[in-house]
Amino acid sequence: MKKGICVLLTLVLVMSLAACSGGNTAVTVQRADRLMSAGVAGERYAGVVVSNNVVEINRDSSKRIEELYVGVGDTVSAGDKLFSYDSDELELSLEKAQLEVEKMTNEQTDYTAQLEKLEKKLNNTWNESDKVRLTLEINTLKTTLMETEYNLKAKDKEIATLTEMLSNIDILSPVDGTVRKVDEEGQSGSFITVQQSGAYRVQGMLNEMSMGSGLMSGSRVQIFSRVNDDTWTGTVTSVNTSEVMQDSNMNMGFVGGAIAETMTTTSSYVFDVELDSVDGLLLGQHVYIELMQETAMTEGLWIPENFLVNFETDEETFELSATVFAENGSGKLEERSVALGMYDGMTGCYEILSGVSAEDYIADPFDPGCVAGASVMRREPEDFTGTGTEMPAEGDTVQEDVVVEDGTAQDEMAVDAAEIVTEE
Repeated sequence: MKKGICVLLTLVLVMSLAACSGGNTAVTVQRADRLMSAGVAGERYAGVVVSNNVVEINRDSSKRIEELYVGVGDTVSAGDKLFSYDSDELELSLEKAQLEVEKMTNEQTDYTAQLEKLEKKLNNTWNESDKVRLTLEINTLKTTLMETEYNLKAKDKEIATLTEMLSNIDILSPVDGTVRKVDEEGQSGSFITVQQSGAYRVQGMLNEMSMGSGLMSGSRVQIFSRVNDDTWTGTVTSVNTSEVMQDSNMNMGFVGGAIAETMTTTSSYVFDVELDSVDGLLLGQHVYIELMQETAMTEGLWIPENFLVNFETDEETFELSATVFAENGSGKLEERSVALGMYDGMTGCYEILSGVSAEDYIADPFDPGCVAGASVMRREPEDFTGTGTEMPAEGDTVQEDVVVEDGTAQDEMAVDAAEIVTEE
């Protein structure tokens, strides 16, 4: 009986100590001047750098291609050879056409001489039946002569075309760029497609779940590189809602009291961004796109309203103040009164007139451990990796966990109490 009471009391002690030790968990604090950027950060969209100009080069299907000089992915300059036609076939066609012209020219000379003889004979004939016969022959010859003249003109045009084609056997790239398609099978309209370099735009993807974010034609956006700190700015020129792409996502949920997977499908739309500058961008580069907040914030310190509590207005001066939880310089939290200035409704930030500086570290007042006297742990924006393995700053107090035999993590005080039960 005595042993049972002792065990019960010890368990109560373990629970109490564990509850008390929870207050020793460090509260995260961030620099005040970093809270403003965190408060105005918008939703990010995936994007890729594409060419503003795509040039399509067609081929003459009646001609055989002798040599292809480029492949998909090749970089070309204006004037570089893309492909060339078979010149032997063209030269034979030209030679044949020239021979036909020579033959028709000789025939034209003969027809003209015959016509002159018939007309002279007609003038010297008095017999009416001979006149009718000669007149018929003259008209037939004139018709033949007119057909020959017409065929000569058509053949001359054919020769001019063949001559021009022979002078353009090599098909050259009209622009600097990258070869994106070579249709050797002739399955599509264009034979070679070249994306022009230098004339870039960014193409982004907008999911239907983000349609209320405010991104629309005319919106100002900021472009972020995925590999370094480079940024660019631009303007959304169009949001194409006529072309829909489907995205499928697997979600977890409860169905009939049990966990079940459900598949949801959402629609995405393409939007285009015209860039203010393309310096440093590469064709095909993947980037992030973020809507720029148009705000009244200019200079000074601004803090999101969710980091402020206990708002008060002075009855005489009508000045607004609030309370923040700030690090006191010794690794502990303290309540501090701050004087507030303007409020920016678009970003939800207040201007801080006094009470804290840009270098002060501020805690989220809605953090369960946020009380005056709590230990703090500083975190910079780059520390938020989601791993939970960040190291505390110097002077921080954190709860140390150990592992007992059953594999669970408890604080040292709880382990000591558990050892009391075992010994008893």
